[in-house]
Amino acid sequence: MPVFSGQGPTGMVRSVQAKEAPAIPKANRVGVVFIALLFSYYEIYRWIPLGSWNGEFHWPVSNDQFYPDLVIGLLLLWMISTFWRRRIVGMWIGISLLTLWLGIHLSDWWIPYLRGTGSEREGFYRFYSSRTQILPVIGRHHPPDGGHAILDLFVLSAFIFGLRAAFVDSRKRIRPELPIKQVSSKTNR
Repeated sequence: MPVFSGQGPTGMVRSVQAKEAPAIPKANRVGVVFIALLFSYYEIYRWIPLGSWNGEFHWPVSNDQFYPDLVIGLLLLWMISTFWRRRIVGMWIGISLLTLWLGIHLSDWWIPYLRGTGSEREGFYRFYSSRTQILPVIGRHHPPDGGHAILDLFVLSAFIFGLRAAFVDSRKRIRPELPIKQVSSKTNR
C-alpha cells in the first residue's frame, strides 16, 4: 500500500497508508461490460428512431412501453452497479431478472420459430413484418425481427457472463482463498 507523509494541522509529521480498492475480478468486469452493452443497445433500440430496424421513423418515438422501458433501464443500471460492487444477493436477483427476460423471449419468439405457429399469431407477426428481418421465414416458422434477435443475443450474453460472475463471487465468499504460507529455507532441527 502506498504511504503518504506530510504535516498535519498541528505541524507534526505523520504517515497515512492509503487503502487500495479491492480489485474487481475479471468475471465481474466482463459481466458489467455485457450488461452495459445490453443497457446501451436496449436504450438506443427503444428510444431512438432507427427506421425499419425498430419501426420508428420520426422523433420523438412513439414508445408503447414507456413505463416498462423506464423500469427496465433503471434495473439494468442497478445490475451494472451491483455487479461492479460485487453485491452477491443483488447479483443473483439480477440473474433472476435476466432469466425471466430470456424466458419471455423464448416463449414469444424462439420456441414459435422452431415449432412453427398457426393463424392465431398472424397479427403478432404482421406487426413486426415491416421491420428488418435477418432470419428467414420458413413456412409457418416466423423469426423475431432483427432488432429483437440482436436484443436477445445481448440478453443471453449478459445472462451467461453475469451468471459466471455470480458463481465466481459466490464461491469466493463461501470459500475464501487462504493465504499461502511461506516456507523458509532454514529448517528447524
